[in-house]
Amino acid sequence: VGMGKDHTLFALIDGTVKYERLGKDKKKVSVYAK
Repeated sequence: VGMGKDHTLFALIDGTVKYERLGKDKKKVSVYAK
């Protein structure tokens, strides 16, 4: 996952982007390849 200058997230490979919550204030973004 890459991050743009405006903090947008984008996948660097083709796949499924999954947002997960870790606790109250943490988030994890994963990209699963197809």
